[in-house]
Formats: sequence, structure tokens, C-alpha cells
Amino acid sequence: MLTEIRGTRLYVDHRGATDAPPLLYLHGGPGAGSYDFLAFQGDRLAERLQLIGVDQRGVQQSDPIDGPVTEDIVIADCEALRERLGFERWAILGHSYGGRLALRYAANHPSSVSQVIFENPPWDMVLATRTLVEAAKPLLTEIGLLDEANRLLSWSGPATTEMWSDRTTLLQQLGDRRMEIYLGPSSRDLVLPAGDLPQEIQERAGYFAQTIAQSTSFNESLLPLLSRLTQPALLIKGEHDPVTSPEEIHHFQADVPHGTYRLFEGAGHFVHAEQPEEYTRAVTDFVLR
Repeated sequence: MLTEIRGTRLYVDHRGATDAPPLLYLHGGPGAGSYDFLAFQGDRLAERLQLIGVDQRGVQQSDPIDGPVTEDIVIADCEALRERLGFERWAILGHSYGGRLALRYAANHPSSVSQVIFENPPWDMVLATRTLVEAAKPLLTEIGLLDEANRLLSWSGPATTEMWSDRTTLLQQLGDRRMEIYLGPSSRDLVLPAGDLPQEIQERAGYFAQTIAQSTSFNESLLPLLSRLTQPALLIKGEHDPVTSPEEIHHFQADVPHGTYRLFEGAGHFVHAEQPEEYTRAVTDFVLR
């Protein structure tokens, strides 16, 4: 349903028993929406948890917008939604870019977040996009773009909007084959159901991604925030995921006081869809423990 939050209406999918522990899902993209995750995990997680899936402002089934979007604005929306739903605290789960939002949210609002779960997050955009381009090198070589990939990987400064745009634009040249770098070997036939949504709804992702990528906060490395986490934290990593870098994993293991690292062998970037039953058990057990 559409819920009025801070001057716009957000699409909120709320499932599960009202006396079960609440879990907020933060989607990635930027701008991907919650439709795919809920298709694979909505009913599964709602068997023992109270799952709240939200399309971030302007995204997918939420109302279109034409104003500013920043990470702080998205997190403020989450806080307003928590208050609207009457939760004193809730667990949060962020997939991909949503894991970046989850880290910022948990570190800056410790009294609102009971546990935090990250699935293949990009906490540092230089490291994450480098890992992506490295994973795509075999395919980029096939289409004659290896030299361009190496040129972009020579970047030595902090993250900038130009760096992000150059690296992601390069990956877009893979066309339909781009998904090959995101999936584990046994999941190459996986189809994400959001592709069947009306084109007008799918296109809302573009404005969100373009706008938030131009904000200062988007380019900040969030690795220093890991040591500020006071909540139990779970990092889910797919063995073949091309986003979360080894350096980011190292920082999580070294800096998070109450951190648990879980590697899903054989899976890629979409662990929740590639190994759904095992994923549900891992998330549910972590929240309920």
C-alpha cells in the first residue's frame, strides 16, 4: 500500500504476524525497488518475522518525484516509517546498495536498529566498482574493451560521481550479458521478475540513481562507520559476488565488535534468490537468536 511519509507516498509491503520481530528491507540499485526481493523472500521471511519491504522515494511503486535524493533523506524516510508503524526498534537488512544505506542507518541511529544484516554491500565505491570491473574483464575482453577497463581501473583518488559514472557506463556496454557477472555458475538462468513490471515504473530507477549518485554522501567511504556499530551485525557474501571487495570484508571482520561473516558457496550477488531457503534460515535465525 502507499503510505504518506515526509511529503511523498512510499509503497510499503508489510507481511507477517504483528507480534513477530520486525525486519525492514532496504533495496539496492540504486533505485532497484523491493519487488524482486519480496518475490523470493517475502513469504518465506514472513513465516517467522514481520517483514517490511519499502520502495524508496520515487522508486518503482512509490510515487514519482522530481526533487533531491540523498542517503540521509532515505534514512530519514525510514525513521519516519518506523515511527508511523509504531516500532520502538527494528532489525534492518540491506542488499547491495541497500547495505550501504543500512550501515549509515545503523551507525547513526543505534537506538532504532536492533540488528543489521548486509548482503553483498558496496561500502566504499572505489573498491566496489573496481571489484565489479575486474569481474567483468573476461566479458569486456570479448567485446574489445579491456584497454578501457584497465584505464578506468588506474583511478587512484577518492570516489567521484565521474568515476562511478565511467565505470558503470562501461559495464552497461555488456548489454544482456551483464547479469553473467552477478550470478553464480548454477544460477545463470535466474530471471528477476521486476522485469515484467510496466516500463514506466521500471524507468523511475533512473532518476533516483542519477540524483543520488550526484550527492556528496554517495561518494563517501563508509568503512569508518563499521567500528561504530553497536548492534549484532551479519555480513552475507556470495562466493561469486562481484561487488563486496576483499578489503571491505577484512574491515568488517576486523572492525565490527559483534560481527558475523557468512559465505554462501556457489552463490553470486543475489543470494536471496539463488539460494532462497538457506538464506531465509540464516536471516531468520540471526534476527531471532
